[in-house]
Amino acid sequence: MASFAASSRVITARSARSAPVRLSSSKARLPAALSARRQGHVTSCARAVRLMVVNGEGVTVVEEMGSDSRLRLKVVVTKERAMETYKSILKELSKKVKVPGFRSGAKMNPKLVAQTYGVQNLKAAVLEELMNKTMGEAMTGVSSRALDESDRIETDMEKLFESFMGSAGEPTADICYTIGVDVAPEVKWTSAYKDIVVEVQATSNAQTVKATAARELLSKLKDLGTLRVVADRAVQEGDVAVIDLVACRVNADGSDGEEVAGVNNKNFRFDTSEGDGFLPGLVAGVTGITTGETKTFELKFPDGWSNESLRGQTARFTATVKETFLRELPVADDALAPKLLPGIATMAEVKALILQAVEQRAKDQLEQDINMAITDKLADMVEIPLPDSMLQEQGRQNYSVRMLQLLNEGQITQEVLNTMMTEAMVANYIEHNRADVERMVRLTLAVEDIQQKERITVDAAELDKECASSRAEFERLGQQFDEERLVEQAKELLEGAKVLQWLKDNCSVTVKPLKEVEEAKADGSVVFKF
Repeated sequence: MASFAASSRVITARSARSAPVRLSSSKARLPAALSARRQGHVTSCARAVRLMVVNGEGVTVVEEMGSDSRLRLKVVVTKERAMETYKSILKELSKKVKVPGFRSGAKMNPKLVAQTYGVQNLKAAVLEELMNKTMGEAMTGVSSRALDESDRIETDMEKLFESFMGSAGEPTADICYTIGVDVAPEVKWTSAYKDIVVEVQATSNAQTVKATAARELLSKLKDLGTLRVVADRAVQEGDVAVIDLVACRVNADGSDGEEVAGVNNKNFRFDTSEGDGFLPGLVAGVTGITTGETKTFELKFPDGWSNESLRGQTARFTATVKETFLRELPVADDALAPKLLPGIATMAEVKALILQAVEQRAKDQLEQDINMAITDKLADMVEIPLPDSMLQEQGRQNYSVRMLQLLNEGQITQEVLNTMMTEAMVANYIEHNRADVERMVRLTLAVEDIQQKERITVDAAELDKECASSRAEFERLGQQFDEERLVEQAKELLEGAKVLQWLKDNCSVTVKPLKEVEEAKADGSVVFKF
């Protein structure tokens, strides 16, 4: 079965994936697979009630499909069948129960055995034995459709005891109980998946790729360069200035308003050669200030600022320059090449490798953007009644993926991870991310449906390679894993990736090129031609 991740979403849907997860992999990810057992999608979920007699052994089952893909089996066990189990349990107990005046194994009155063992305990023992056997019989007709570990007895046990009202705890009426079980839901397409049309805006072009490569080379040169204190002039573009920065909102009357959270910073090391990457206009605001001086200026936060409340707002900044450094870069000749990239002999090779890496990242980003556009369309093209067990399983896997990512990135330790993997924290995660989890389940089921209809398969060599990579990642992280589940999820991941590729090959995908812009002036840095 295929599975689409991601958000993750987990391609974290957009680039994360379900545990087992290979966090370091750069391939497009698809949302976490569901561990539910599905022997093929139901193509028609009958809503009608169906009556059947199981094995002709005193068990009657009525199937009733709910709108939530939860099948309810109303089971009726005849009083006669229950009495057989009662007698069998009573016979075994009479061999074990010790009653004063009776030798071990002697035949005793049922009431005496029940009173000695406890009438309520006897009822419970009979019910347990009876339901262990009849539940399996009742599930026979639906086992191929049932999702793993989703079956629950929905009848109050106290109500079941009411069928055992005999003086010795024997059954006096039929035993009636309901089993709820989630089944693979029907996938209904609101439009044909082969008709998907997506348009993606490219975020890079040859010009931006070269500019990025130049910045990366410059960054490497800076790492090998030196900083020299200057005190006889004001800050110039290209300098590194240590500043105290304070910002406040501007009231309608022009007076200072409240401070802007997240901007105020003491001893902020501001590299003016990075341009306005931190905040547009800040370089111009800081240049011209000499060490020890303070300058106040106003800047407008861009529309894409991370804090939505500040977007488009004007703030008043006060900057105090505490130190100014002139950066001196090393000579970018072939002798420097091995220091920039170990094993590389010439600067031409260094530039070529950096450019190649940036081009690959740009290509990967475009592929991910296309994947996201397609999966967004897919999730909106299906109507599926989602079983709660699927949502819980997907939510658990998403949470596990996130925790493994934090561990892999060094943001938490193994000890912290262990404390965070609790039922309460998982439930809280699912509650606060339910909409995303539901969307991922719909996406997973949509992809699985396509995989089956288009007969998309994975060969053994591909599966072995993916499994080996996942095992290696778990071993590197010191994490335990279930081999059967690892293989299942590796297969799901590969099938999902193949479905995604099939969609890209068979649907309409348009990439809008990024427009060329005029080359920006040098920002005080060395311009390296690629």
